[in-house]
Amino acid sequence: MKRSLRVLVLCVLLWTPCSSGSSAVVNRTVPFEWLRHLLLVKGKINGSPEAYNFIVDTGGIACIDRQLAQDLRLKQQGMMAKIDTLDLPGLPIDNVMCVTAFDFRRFDGLGTTIHGMIGSNLLERYKVTFDFQANSITFSTDTTALSRPDNGFLLPFRNHPVNNAPLVDFKVGGRTIQGMIDTGQPYPVVFPLESFPEHRDRCAGDVIKSNGLIIEWPMTTANHNYLARLTSLELGNVKVESPICFFAELPPMLSMPFIGNDLLSQFKIVINYPRDEMVLIPYPDLHCDENVFSVGLSADVAKDGQVVIKGLWEDSPADKAQLRVGDRILSFNSQRATQANLIELLNMMDDDATKSITLEVGNVAGTREVTLNKAFLF
Repeated sequence: MKRSLRVLVLCVLLWTPCSSGSSAVVNRTVPFEWLRHLLLVKGKINGSPEAYNFIVDTGGIACIDRQLAQDLRLKQQGMMAKIDTLDLPGLPIDNVMCVTAFDFRRFDGLGTTIHGMIGSNLLERYKVTFDFQANSITFSTDTTALSRPDNGFLLPFRNHPVNNAPLVDFKVGGRTIQGMIDTGQPYPVVFPLESFPEHRDRCAGDVIKSNGLIIEWPMTTANHNYLARLTSLELGNVKVESPICFFAELPPMLSMPFIGNDLLSQFKIVINYPRDEMVLIPYPDLHCDENVFSVGLSADVAKDGQVVIKGLWEDSPADKAQLRVGDRILSFNSQRATQANLIELLNMMDDDATKSITLEVGNVAGTREVTLNKAFLF
């Protein structure tokens, strides 16, 4: 009941109106950095000398770290704080209402401090172009109707009632379903965990279950995920055979399929929020992975600052080496594992060029060294 009440309060607050503060036409291109699968931009707050790190997440909402809001003496009311001007490079955005309830400490292991999030309830002021190959996002107030490009396709969308994220129709195994355009998650598509029985017959071959969590969303309690391959996925006029899909418990009120960056980054995407339409132009080398080359574990920083195993895929190299959820990772490749260099370990686990990783792990039974050779999970 308390969780439902928090979500209800959040939903009400998100209807707080935003104003662009200017009628002048703007077209500004803002560079972003990749922080693993996240898009990171820098912005100054109310003329601050320091530029802060914001995630751009079409499946998220405008947020700011609560402690930072207090330190900057932002006007606050309940779970909301007001930024008078959020100045992205060359693009001042006025009157930004931010939720302060999101815990950004969950990103501490990525090696970069995250201060806030720019979500669709702020992006909705603009026509927004994501050019993933140029690492840039263009914001425009020229919101005339889009036309279908010769080398792409035009999609109408609906807005999610909670966060205004774009919702589009796509096909899985020939069946049309609705999904959220979500630049904040990595997989081609994530399904709600409770929908696994419904989609099991649209998965090709084996399904892999996790012990513990590979990815976790806020306000959830599940202790496992599933990894599978869909028979096919169609978005507009593009059909992808055997893409990876992921099943997880998703936040209340947002529990629906999420279309993520492994698929979205294969396109140049123009989202015309005021007109509820988007254009997707495939890059020439469009490709979605059909397998996962991995040691099969996820790691995170525990409350005591130690690096621990958070989840393992069953029958993966890590699982076969008898590693377990909660084991401490003391070092990797002879380098002491810390919160500061966890991002290096995570990147090594994602990098197909890295074929093996040697870990020193510890638990109540003692410490041992194990070399994990990556393998295809399917």
